[in-house]
Parts: sequence; structure tokens; C-alpha cells
Amino acid sequence: MSYGRGDRRALRLRTLWHRCWGAGAVLLGAALLLAAGTGLALVPDDLAEERAYRAARPCGAAVTEDCLRSVRATVRGTEIQEQSRNARYELRLDGPGPVPRNLPMAGADPLLRHLRAGDVVTVTVWRDYATAVGKDGVTQHSEDTPEGQAVFTTALALALVAPGLFVAHAGGHAVAHAPGYAATGAPARLVLRGKLAIAAAGCALPAGLFGMWTGPVGVIVLWSALAGLVLAMSRRLDIPGRGRHAAPYQR
Repeated sequence: MSYGRGDRRALRLRTLWHRCWGAGAVLLGAALLLAAGTGLALVPDDLAEERAYRAARPCGAAVTEDCLRSVRATVRGTEIQEQSRNARYELRLDGPGPVPRNLPMAGADPLLRHLRAGDVVTVTVWRDYATAVGKDGVTQHSEDTPEGQAVFTTALALALVAPGLFVAHAGGHAVAHAPGYAATGAPARLVLRGKLAIAAAGCALPAGLFGMWTGPVGVIVLWSALAGLVLAMSRRLDIPGRGRHAAPYQR
């Protein structure tokens, strides 16, 4: 098939475009995979911090960051939103360095809804976490603890793996086959694989919930099983003539 001068110029521009976005996609995919690897590398430290927190005891004569110390603070106000879809419970405090100005709480009871501006409370501090608030013998735990951080980090890292692999592969394929992309367009199966990569990333959500009972290992096991099912589905749908018509340009 012969091309006119204008057609050849347009073809070269389209080829350049596919090489450019492909190179950008490779870099983005590499960044996602690097972030995933960094997150997984942090999990052992998160687990060690959780164990140290569970083993912490109230400070005695020697006050250190690894014991539970009590710090007095003054209430500036509270925020309780229970009617909206995203409930919000927050205690606003004035106090010395370890005390945060805004402390997220798990709920309104047993203490938060009864606090008023000017009340003096005792904040339990461990390292740089404000883990609980107490007043008149009533104590309520906050959400500012290392509990569950290892599971969250694992689930987030795994959620980046599938998109990272897909974006890097799609970009590399676009760079390697830019002339074919320019002549006939990107393969139709590229969209399907992108959707499946998103589905595999979404598997990190149920895996993360499962990990609340099993820890990071359970997150990895369940995510691997669910992502494996998605991969098996992708191979089945990639069979020419099944589900979708074959793309005009395929490797």
C-alpha cells in the first residue's frame, strides 16, 4: 500500500506519538512497581512497631518513648458527623509537642460527645502516637495507633503491582511496535487487559479486609489467589474469536 507525502508525515507523527506515550508509560509503570516494592519492604518495620506498641506499659520512674506516658491537654472543640456517608469523629486539642492538634477518634462514645471546649483531658502518648484520651475516669481510644498499619501497607503495595506491570508492558509494547500502532491503531485487547489490571488491583481491598484477622501474610495469599483468577480470565478472553473480535494489529 502506497502513501502520499502527507500520509507519510502523518504516519511518522503518529509513530512518534506512540513511542512518546509508550516511553512515558514504561516510566510510570516502573515508578508504580518501585512504590510497591518500597511499601512491601516497610512491612517488617510496621510489624515490629505494632509488636512494640502491644508490649508497651505505662511509664514508671523512667519516662521513654517506648512506654505509655500521660500528657495533659485542653480541648479546643470536637467534630462529630454521624449522619453523612463518611462519618467523622475528631477531637481538637491544645497541648505540648506530643499532642496533635487534631486527633481522629473511632466514634463519639464513650467520651468524645461529652467533651466541651476548655475541658482538661489526659492524652496517652506512645512514641509519636496519641493513642487514647481520658477524663474523670473515662477513657476512649483514638485511631492514631500503629495497629493495622502493616496490613494497610501490604494491601496498598499489592494494589500497585498489577497496574504497574500492565502500564510498563503496554508502554514497552507501544515503543517496540509504534509503526504498527500508527498504521492500524492500538490493539483492542489492550483495553481489556487494562480493565483486568484494574480488577486485579481491586482484589487488594477484600485481601486487606481479610488481613485484619490474618495479618500481611493473609493479605498476600488471598490477593495472589484472586489475582490468579483474574489472570486466568484474561488468558481465556485473549483467545482469538472469543468474547471480542481480534484487533487489527496484534503481536
